[in-house]
Amino acid sequence: MISARQASLPGFDLGDYIRESIDFLCQYEPPEGYFVGFSGGKDSITALQLCKLAGVKHQAFYSCTRIDPPEVVRFIKREYPQVTWLYPKITMLEGIRKHGPPFRSRRWCCDHLKKFPSKNHPLTNRVMGIRAEESSGRAERGRIAVRVLKKGRGKNQNGRRVLTHYHPIFAWPEWAVWEFIESQNLVYPAMYDEGFHRIGCIVCPYILGKSPGQVLNRSISMQRWPGMWKAFEHAVKWYWKVTSAKGPRRKSYEGETAEDYWQSYLNGFEVKQ
Repeated sequence: MISARQASLPGFDLGDYIRESIDFLCQYEPPEGYFVGFSGGKDSITALQLCKLAGVKHQAFYSCTRIDPPEVVRFIKREYPQVTWLYPKITMLEGIRKHGPPFRSRRWCCDHLKKFPSKNHPLTNRVMGIRAEESSGRAERGRIAVRVLKKGRGKNQNGRRVLTHYHPIFAWPEWAVWEFIESQNLVYPAMYDEGFHRIGCIVCPYILGKSPGQVLNRSISMQRWPGMWKAFEHAVKWYWKVTSAKGPRRKSYEGETAEDYWQSYLNGFEVKQ
């Protein structure tokens, strides 16, 4: 197995990446097959195609968060009809009413909308299109990552459910992903050609903040999907009004109105009530 650093050394071409990833998938193929996490993005498209090339048994699943770009949702329906859709028990707006707005340090939305819908699925060996190059946090996960859940049915360790995540393109740089997609004649969401670098959830704690890049990305997102942002704003302000009515609150922002709370939230302040 190669490391991300080894794969980044000169002389490693696309063919090397493909062969190594296929060998990796074949080496760890479970008898029941892989669960392939699919989002419609370039990395999950690549991971799914590698499973097909490797000839390993697999099923692809998409967690329908209901806050993904509608363009991506339509793309998955049109181009990947074989993908199974999984649905969360709550929506983002319902979650805000129950848990409060999500923050970078408390991203309950990732758990409830993306992870929980699949946690009890019997296929416990999961293929994910995660790459070390994307962030330091993802780089720390490693090529194989084991998640031990508190409860659930399936394989267990000391009574707990165990999920094993395999990352076949962990060491791939972005250029290799795009070259692979082109070489395989794979279709991908047109949003990439429009300049979008990420096509995940529209409303996401990662685009909250005051930096020029965050403000720009948020502005583009708000202009493109105003309805989604308006509903999000309404839910956040509703949360402020309800918690305000319960008595004094802790705050880390200036102002006394729901609009103050909303603007502070957009600027990245973790304005817990």
